[in-house]
Amino acid sequence: MPIPDKHPVLTDGVVTLRAPLPDDVQGQIDRQREEPGRGFTGEDARRWIGFGITDAWTSRDRLVFIVEYQGRYAGTAALKPDSDGNARLHYGLSEWARGAGVASRAVRLLLEFGFTTCEFRVVHWWASVGNWPSRRVAWATGFRLGETIPGLVEQGGRPIDAWTGWIGRDDARSPRRPWFDHPVLETPRLRLRTWRQDELPRITAARTNEPTAHFLPFIPQPFTADDARLWLRSLAEQAASGIRYNWCIADSDSDVGLGNLTLFNIYRDAVGDGEIGYWAHADAQGRGVMTEAIERMARWYFAPENEGGLGGRKLLIRTAATNKAARRVAEKSGFHLAGTERDAFPLASGLDDRVTYDRLVADRSG
Repeated sequence: MPIPDKHPVLTDGVVTLRAPLPDDVQGQIDRQREEPGRGFTGEDARRWIGFGITDAWTSRDRLVFIVEYQGRYAGTAALKPDSDGNARLHYGLSEWARGAGVASRAVRLLLEFGFTTCEFRVVHWWASVGNWPSRRVAWATGFRLGETIPGLVEQGGRPIDAWTGWIGRDDARSPRRPWFDHPVLETPRLRLRTWRQDELPRITAARTNEPTAHFLPFIPQPFTADDARLWLRSLAEQAASGIRYNWCIADSDSDVGLGNLTLFNIYRDAVGDGEIGYWAHADAQGRGVMTEAIERMARWYFAPENEGGLGGRKLLIRTAATNKAARRVAEKSGFHLAGTERDAFPLASGLDDRVTYDRLVADRSG
């Protein structure tokens, strides 16, 4: 592979990738202090900056660059070649440089170098499940998400599941699909926000009941704390994959979760139709909470993008014909009955008719 003997300098005018310099030692030490569990010492940093990076490059074991931002050490980015003519991506930033798009810029520079200069065909990426900053960078730079592999890496002496991904030479270095960042939507009584890990008891209580068992038989009963943990993990995955928004409907004063509002089936390239689903905790039912939450979300969904909305055209609600509570919410939220499909909604007791309600941007809530 045509790997240069020495580090080239790569820059996009904001971020620079370069060879290590003596002044980088302190930056490396500071970064190591941000990961106290890793057991690195100041001497480790001096060896790594002084000759470790250069030796790794010379042996072609790892092509490591210093990431420079605002004229100072900001982290490292590397490609590790393999015997098949491909490479694996590594990157890490100091805390002070995070949140400004530095990692994404560094990775794009590194990919261009790897594909054009080194002639790698494929660059692979992995990160332990839950490492959302790393996944966000992979998403932003165009990686295709692959399988989640159980026990792929070891941390603290135990196996850890890992996300995987890859990008090819001719692939665009930009996101392949949206990442749904939830806006916080408020009304005088409510706040629509994301769910928190400390709300497991609230979630399990809300999703364990006879109506849920009857109308949504795919939800396990009783809904345990483990089920709630898996559900919260799936919410994060759905947002990261551009599949669903899931808001916790919380009381604006106490911040107690009252229910959940989901928005899905959005065609992001040209937002047109979206579908919503919802459920409420028992102590929130009969208070108009869901109607108020749907109305607030609908205003955001239908608002033009230049006003901070999605610019949607139509919202849909599909439910069982015998689900009187869900139908009442739809009607009070300004949705119109659009049609009925016979024997199309699975219940615990068999099939029910499925009714579809819709609401257009020009409609007003009831």
